[in-house]
This record gives sequence, C-alpha cells and structure tokens, in this order.
Amino acid sequence: MKKIVSVLFVVILLVFGFAEAGVTEKEVLVGTFQAMSGPVAPIGRPMAQGMQAYFNYINEQGGIYGRKINLIIADDQFNPAKTVVEVRRMVEQDGVFAIVGGLGTPGILAVQGYLNNRGVPFVYLGGGSIDFSLPPKKYIFPVQPNYIVEGNIVINYLVEQGHKRIAVVYRNAEDGQEFSKSAVGTLKNLGMQPVANIAVDPLKTDFTSEITQLLATKPDAIAMCLFMPQSVTFVRQAKQFGMTSQRYVMSYANSSESYIELAGDAAEGVEVTAWVFVDFANPEDNAIQIYQKYYNEIPDAYAIAGMIAAEVFVEAITRAGPNLTREGLVAALETFDNWRGNFIALGDENHGLTYKDISQFDARMGVTSMYIMKAVDTEEFGLIWSVASPWISYDVSELLGVL
Repeated sequence: MKKIVSVLFVVILLVFGFAEAGVTEKEVLVGTFQAMSGPVAPIGRPMAQGMQAYFNYINEQGGIYGRKINLIIADDQFNPAKTVVEVRRMVEQDGVFAIVGGLGTPGILAVQGYLNNRGVPFVYLGGGSIDFSLPPKKYIFPVQPNYIVEGNIVINYLVEQGHKRIAVVYRNAEDGQEFSKSAVGTLKNLGMQPVANIAVDPLKTDFTSEITQLLATKPDAIAMCLFMPQSVTFVRQAKQFGMTSQRYVMSYANSSESYIELAGDAAEGVEVTAWVFVDFANPEDNAIQIYQKYYNEIPDAYAIAGMIAAEVFVEAITRAGPNLTREGLVAALETFDNWRGNFIALGDENHGLTYKDISQFDARMGVTSMYIMKAVDTEEFGLIWSVASPWISYDVSELLGVL
C-alpha cells in the first residue's frame, strides 16, 4: 500500500509540474553563499545585493513563466568549512533548485564536487580557479575569467607595452598560485623569465621583505594577484619605498571603486584587468538604474558581478521553458553561444559567454577575454578607472602548455 501511495504522489507531482526540487507553480528557489560578515564582506555584501536587485527587477515584471525567483543568502564568511555546511543545508533542507553566484575559490572548490554529484546546477562561480573548468563538469557553469586566463593576458599586455623586467607577486593560495603558474609559463613561451616570482602569505599585512626583494631585482613592471586589503597596502608600501616608476597590473578582484577609495593617491597609475563594461559615471546605465531602484548607492564591480550571475541564471531558465528541470537548465545553458546579456554586456560582439557539451575540452571555460583599466586623475571626478586597452583574448589551446 505504501508503494502505491508513493507512486501516486510522484504522478501527482509530475502532472502539476512540481517534481523538481525548488520549483513550484509560483516560485524558483535558489541559494547563494556570500561573505556577508568577516574581512571579505566588502566583496560579499555588494555581490549579494547585486543578485537580489536583479532578481527583484525580474520578479516585479512577473518573474519567468509566472514564477518569482526567491534567493536564499547564506553567510559563509569566506570560510570553506562554513561553505560546506551552508550549501548542504540549502540543498538538503531548504531544497534549492540551484546554487547561483557563490563567492570564493576555497569555498567553491569545497562544494563543487558535492553539487555536481547530486546533480544540482551551480551557475556563476565567484572565483577563478581552472579547476572549475577542467575537467568540465556537467552541472558546474563558471562565468568569470579564470586565473590562468588572467595571468596570460596580464603578461601579454605588459610585454606588448615594451616591458622586459617583469616581476610576479601573488597570493600564496590556489588562486594566486594559478595566476603565477600562468604568468611564468607565458613569459617562458615568450622566451623570457620573471625577474622575481614572490608568494605572499594571504594573512600578511606588512610587505617590507617582499618589497625589498623587488627592489633588488629592479623590475619595470609588476603583475599582481592580491586581493583587498592586501593589494592596497602592498602598492602603497611599494611606492613609499620609492617604487613609483614601475607599472602595476593587478587582478580584476581589484577593479572596484573601493580600491581607489582605500588606496587614495597611491592608486594613481595602477592598472587592473576587467571583463565587464559598465559606465559607472553614467547614471543612465541600465545596470546602475536597476541596482539603484533597490539600493540607494552606486553599485561597485562586485555588485555588477552579482547582477551578471543573476542575469545568466534568468536567461537560462527562460530558455529552459515553462517545465523547468535541472536537466533542462543544463541543456539551456549549453545553448549559450557568445551570449552577452541584455542589460549587462560581458564584452563586445566577439567576447561573450559560450558553453558546450562536456565532451568538449573547453565546454565550461567561461569568459576568456579581458581588457585593462587604469586609475587616472580627472578634474571632474578625481581618481577613476578609465579604459586603457582594447579587449585581449586568450587562446584556450595554450592551456595545455601551461598546466
């Protein structure tokens, strides 16, 4: 008798379209993990707000096929042990349909296998490890450029600008190590060597010893993969030691107004990689208008990242159709072919987002093009980020020579 009741329950669910976890006639329940408290909260909070703003915007238009998107925000404090607990809770207790926009390479690495094994889609990974993309995993969909892509693009940019004595400075963690591997490998492929390749303890606050090493090697440019507040302190201290003529090019984790605010005058001339075009000085920009409808502030780069995470997910469930399933979401995402978004352009016409069947090597590479921004002093706005290069593409085939 119990077996008959169970079968009838499943049939009823299928008939009314509620069989998929997190999907009802009126709602799609999704989860995200963000550093809402702790030292990385200046990144996590705006990213969560960006996601919520875009979902609010979609919900006010009636949702997708009549379903509103309900976002659960879990505070993991950028602690991978907490990430595991929070993600398991959202999947096994809250019953979310998917995880969208989780922040932090350590936490992502800690849960991506669990999510993939359970068949729970993870859309937009707020980190840049190559392990998100290789080998490609059916339910894991990175969007941001990874650190291998970024290290290659930074070095090629510096060499094209005529620099011959390039130093690499990186966080001594998975993210920074991948950036360093790519940067050093790219230099080697160009017949060059870094004058220094310096690992930095992620918890360190004084960089006298590292800067002393740099002074001894006399670099003319420094490729950096450090995050705030370390990146701010490092450049400020380096310039105090007299390293003012060197070119500093840093990871896109620093491509935020908050970097300029924290660094002050030390930010002038610093360059960062970027992959999103938003006109922060234009109040009519679509992304800014959407965000300010719900938050009384100008969005920073992290808020825009959250909006992109939400937009990618919305586009995917729209393509998946009214009978939303996890398998249908995967199939819909795999139809993305140089997709650039409706409100937030991921790049120009040749620099969009593509996914493929996982039988292909580059099925889950995410965005593979970036450009450079530079902090310049303007009469009207003071120090602002200004576009300093055209788009620079990464040849995915180069991965085999670096890894």
